[in-house]
Amino acid sequence: MQTIAHEFLPVSSRSTKIGVWQCPPKTIALLVCVALSMSACKTTSTFNTDNSQQPATYAHLEPEEAARDLFSKGQALIRQGKKQEAFATLDELDHRFGQDPRHSVRAILAQALSLKAQSSASPTESLDIQVEIGRRYGEDIDPAMRKQIVTAMFNQAAALAKEGNLSDAIPIYREIEQTYGNGNSNEKSWGAWALFYQGDLQRQMRNPKAASAAYDRLDQRFAQETDPATRALVADALLKKGETLAEQGNIRAAIAAYGEVDRRYAEDRDASFRLRAVRALFAKGSLLGKQGMGDEPDKSENQGTGIKSTGDPAAAVAVYDDIIQRFGRDKDPSIHNIIGGTLFKKSETLRLTGDDQGTIAVYDVIVDRFGNDDAQVSRVLVATALFRKGLALGKQEGASNAAIATFEELIQRFASDTHPNVRKIIGQAITAKQRLITEMEPVHDN
Repeated sequence: MQTIAHEFLPVSSRSTKIGVWQCPPKTIALLVCVALSMSACKTTSTFNTDNSQQPATYAHLEPEEAARDLFSKGQALIRQGKKQEAFATLDELDHRFGQDPRHSVRAILAQALSLKAQSSASPTESLDIQVEIGRRYGEDIDPAMRKQIVTAMFNQAAALAKEGNLSDAIPIYREIEQTYGNGNSNEKSWGAWALFYQGDLQRQMRNPKAASAAYDRLDQRFAQETDPATRALVADALLKKGETLAEQGNIRAAIAAYGEVDRRYAEDRDASFRLRAVRALFAKGSLLGKQGMGDEPDKSENQGTGIKSTGDPAAAVAVYDDIIQRFGRDKDPSIHNIIGGTLFKKSETLRLTGDDQGTIAVYDVIVDRFGNDDAQVSRVLVATALFRKGLALGKQEGASNAAIATFEELIQRFASDTHPNVRKIIGQAITAKQRLITEMEPVHDN
């Protein structure tokens, strides 16, 4: 009791000689209170140390305040260039409060991991840390940090895929899909992109069913979104699904997927979506015309579906005609170009069936529609059509002069054209013309 009295009370030289029993009653009461207070403090400190495993410096702080204090300490050490000590402090913060369920504490931990990622000398380690932030604290961080983390996750997955580690990239895309994609339109687009990439990687890994499943999930989750970027991904996923099903030999399902693209987007005000509908119809026509063109019997899932195993050129031509009729006057340049490709595809389909007259008629349509276009793709298309027309006429009896005239029209029309493909076609036309002339020359007996 005398020791405590010396610490907390002013003591005269005379008081050192007075025992406790000699002190005034008020002094004794004060000493008793001080002693009890010190005993209580000591007991409380021991309890916190045993149960919370925290040092006395944080025992009096709330978890959020203690976490923020450690985070600030780590920041200060980073600014001082003491990276190793800073990382140790941030690791201590994670160790102490990593399991804390409070939103405010989790947000501080996410900031701590982000600081560590930014300060890491290794790009790979930095990406790994940011991915970990998304996995652990995706719902507890602000939008700017969420965007930063998701970007890092996309970059890591893309790097793995580029290195050929496709199976390691897919789980990262799946993590993005599951953690994000339910917020605003930007975040929903992250989920859509993650599903789209999963489908593409599954196709590369020759897992068509898994690829189709990813495209289906994308369609189911985001088909009603109005954001143009997300809508475009849905449309592209349906196109990819059609391609995947066709690769499996499931022609009927592939045609159904292409038909869905046509149904949804053919009348869209956005030309890019109308273009997707045209591409879907073009793929449908090509599929109908080419399927089973060889002599091998059809071993796919088409048996009993009503689709001929030897192909259906008439159905393919009908699809091409549908494209030309519905989209032939569309002013969008990309659609205009694909109409030319559709006409050419129709001519090739007719040629394979032996319909020379029908084939030549389509070549004439191509020249009429695209003969005045200055675009490179149109010039190549018209030159090819004239050349093919000349070849077709040259095979018909009594049509050699018409064939020669066609080759001459081609040569004169594109005499000054410098495009390599056009120049090549002109060279072929000159050779073909000369061969026909030689064949027409009378044979003189010596």
